Amino acid sequence: MNEASADVRTSGEPSTNKHSPVTELSRWEPAVAGAAIILGLALRFWPRGPLWLDEALSVNIARVPFGELQAYLKQDGHPPLYYALLHVWTGTMGTSTFAVRALSIIISLAGFPLTWLVARRAGGTRAALWAVAVWAILPYGVRYSTETRMYVLVMVLVLAGWWFLGRLWSEPRWPDAAALAVIASVLLWTHYWAMWLLAAVGAATVLRRWLNRALPNANRELLLTGGALGLAGLSFLPWVPTLLFQAERTGTPWGAVERPTTAVVITLIDFAGQPSAEPQLMTYVLVFLIVVALVGRTRGDDRWGLVLAAPARRQAMWALALALGTLLIGATAAMASGATFVSRYAAVIYPLVVVLIGWGLAACPPRLRGVLGAVVLAGSLAGIALSINVPRSISGTAAQVIEAKAPDALVVTCPDQLSVALGRELPDGQQLVSYPDLDSDPRFIDWVDYAQRVKAADPAEVADNVWTLADGRPVVLGYSDTYDTHREACPAFLAALSEGHRTETLLSSTGQDAFENMSLVRLDP
Repeated sequence: MNEASADVRTSGEPSTNKHSPVTELSRWEPAVAGAAIILGLALRFWPRGPLWLDEALSVNIARVPFGELQAYLKQDGHPPLYYALLHVWTGTMGTSTFAVRALSIIISLAGFPLTWLVARRAGGTRAALWAVAVWAILPYGVRYSTETRMYVLVMVLVLAGWWFLGRLWSEPRWPDAAALAVIASVLLWTHYWAMWLLAAVGAATVLRRWLNRALPNANRELLLTGGALGLAGLSFLPWVPTLLFQAERTGTPWGAVERPTTAVVITLIDFAGQPSAEPQLMTYVLVFLIVVALVGRTRGDDRWGLVLAAPARRQAMWALALALGTLLIGATAAMASGATFVSRYAAVIYPLVVVLIGWGLAACPPRLRGVLGAVVLAGSLAGIALSINVPRSISGTAAQVIEAKAPDALVVTCPDQLSVALGRELPDGQQLVSYPDLDSDPRFIDWVDYAQRVKAADPAEVADNVWTLADGRPVVLGYSDTYDTHREACPAFLAALSEGHRTETLLSSTGQDAFENMSLVRLDP
């Protein structure tokens, strides 16, 4: 008997129970789940405005010649696979905003059948249906399915890897180990947080060997799973010198260090949307559904009655252990090394959480399932609406203002992080430079020793150089003082640049009008 069938028996529900997660669906369930899926698909194509820094930087790096990719990534801080894929994609489809985001949308579509397969093996057809609905509509997944970054690729790879890991953990065979090795390798070459996921899988595999030591397949499972992880690690060795350089010299100067417990809270809130009231309320529902996935059972034929009682479902327990283990290992490593944590890194555990939520809905009694399903749907739509209502970057508006009111100006940004997205929106021929290095290419950010270089710059000297470069033209400064590395530098630079010059505010950002915001000031010579 494989582990999937064993889990059905430990669910506390006979397989003939009409409310079982593994038997026939109620008439209303396909309609509700189908509506969530259709809405999720439609929302992936909803316009979201200009690219923000990370997206624009991804496109710019992807467009450099293949032979120069490593050099650019060495100063950026990521492995190369996604950028190589985006290089090929943009070479064919172009670099328009829709074209570069379409790659992520298409990748996300592969997650629908993969989520179905993984969830169906774990909890049956009902669990699969609800897991796919959650994959379609949960705000975190919708966001990264529409962003020109590698995170949705990470999610889809995790789903594929989970499928083969589940096979290895039930009836270990070498073809599944080979497939897992390939997927794990691709994950490592896509995002560094894959290291923490694979570490958690390795630890879980060793623990399983001890727990299942009396079973005939225990050693084979350990050997094949461990071998797959080892081969993936070996395949990544050529990139390790670059990784070590990035870890020592680039890091995450743009963010604060977070405690592991804070990382858990940030992740849950962002899975539900963003730090605002509605998504935060929905996190309680999501956590409850994860608990139900572990130990929830219908009380007889009661259409409302839910019992939370042992034993825990084994596959749900392993999925939760991998998710929490990965998040805590990664967040602890980040804190120890002085690096930051942001919720997008949790893409490596998002598929595990999606399936657990779907399984939790499937395990609820019918009427409670309907209520909680409606709450997840409504809460997700609220979270997505809040996200869509705030553009990812104000660069499009800023470029329009500059073109209308200062088309001949020298444009300078502080910090330089604003120049990457703004440069995509400015008309051809508009000169753009950035603080502190006016000679740097505004399409890229050099993160090597970044904070030290900003601190060492003299705002007054840079301001003098700006006016020399302007050569009688007006200057437009796009600035924000909300960046940790520039909280003092940008106000000082603005003061130095303004001394003796007439100023006019062209655009005043409230900080609430875009995820990436800036104000614009025109300065006349």
